[in-house]
Amino acid sequence: MQIAKVEPIVIDMPLERKVQTSFGEMDRRTNVLVRIETDTREYGMGEIWNNFPSWGVFEKVTTLKYGIAPLLVGEDPRDIGKINQKLYSKLTVLCRQWGALGPMYHAISGVDIALWDLVGKHYGLPIHQLLWGKLSDEVEVYASGLGPVLLDELVTKHQEMGIRYYKLKVGKNSRVDLQNIKRLGEMLNQNQHIMIDANQAWSRNEALENIRQYKDFQLMWVEEPIQCDDYEGLRLIREKTDMSVVAGENIYGREQVRKALEMGAIDLIQPDLSKNGGISECKVMVEMASSWDIPYAPHFLGGAICFTASLHFIASIPGGVILEMDANPNPFREKLFVEPFAVKNGKVKVPDGPGLGLEIDYDFLNFYKKDINNLQFI
Repeated sequence: MQIAKVEPIVIDMPLERKVQTSFGEMDRRTNVLVRIETDTREYGMGEIWNNFPSWGVFEKVTTLKYGIAPLLVGEDPRDIGKINQKLYSKLTVLCRQWGALGPMYHAISGVDIALWDLVGKHYGLPIHQLLWGKLSDEVEVYASGLGPVLLDELVTKHQEMGIRYYKLKVGKNSRVDLQNIKRLGEMLNQNQHIMIDANQAWSRNEALENIRQYKDFQLMWVEEPIQCDDYEGLRLIREKTDMSVVAGENIYGREQVRKALEMGAIDLIQPDLSKNGGISECKVMVEMASSWDIPYAPHFLGGAICFTASLHFIASIPGGVILEMDANPNPFREKLFVEPFAVKNGKVKVPDGPGLGLEIDYDFLNFYKKDINNLQFI
């Protein structure tokens, strides 16, 4: 069996309500999927990070099409480790020269997920059985992406699902941030908890000043309070505020993961399967972290394929705490599969079918599919 075709698939839709962060405003959902097909007509599906900005789609598709696909054709998809070794050895120096390690890791992530899906289908096994085996039937999720305009109805909707943890976007306006934390605290009961995510918005001093204001709210963690590669600064914030500091989605490569761990920068690591190298490399990340007794909570703000892969991942690899789930409406997470995800008592069931374990709704996919040779939506 050999890889015969690597196809990027772009799906896109405008948003009725924009999603805001400290660094910008997302006015559309744009997902980049990867379909890998073999000479035996077997196939697997993966997802490349392209949550924001939407115009990043051009770089992701180009990296996949011209940088990665030629290295995949002819390889046996069952040799996932060999393929990853080939991709990193051939592309890492080139992408450092180009200044594009992020897009390289993103594109490899989609390929890696697609390979795990393909191999699982080939052997008739779910991805979690190809890893450590299933440790749990369900995965607890938390509601993410709240604020900086806090909508009470979003919080209430997820409380009704039994969700216990809520992550608030901060870093855009300190006065509004404090108001939002107070309001969210009023809405939650004693068994529900708040995290905050600054998306790297603050300086060290701003982070220290703001976090100290939030001390009475007993926040579960602060995510990326400062630049994600300022490991010394992250350690400083941990030591001076006694607040759990988390990061990981923007840490690329084992060298950087090791550096963050050695410098004591984080209390918990957040690999994103569509950003940090897929299932294979994220597995390395969390296993490295475990040797420092650091748990993990997968980052996720993409579509259904990455979410499903993340369910398999956290359900089978020890050390997982909780999985992120965007609280904002996202049809590409909610409707891409024939059978939608259901959150009950704050948890989502782990699929047991071969590979990712769920069937894609191709009518839905094809409706939102874009011609990658004529992308004009930006």
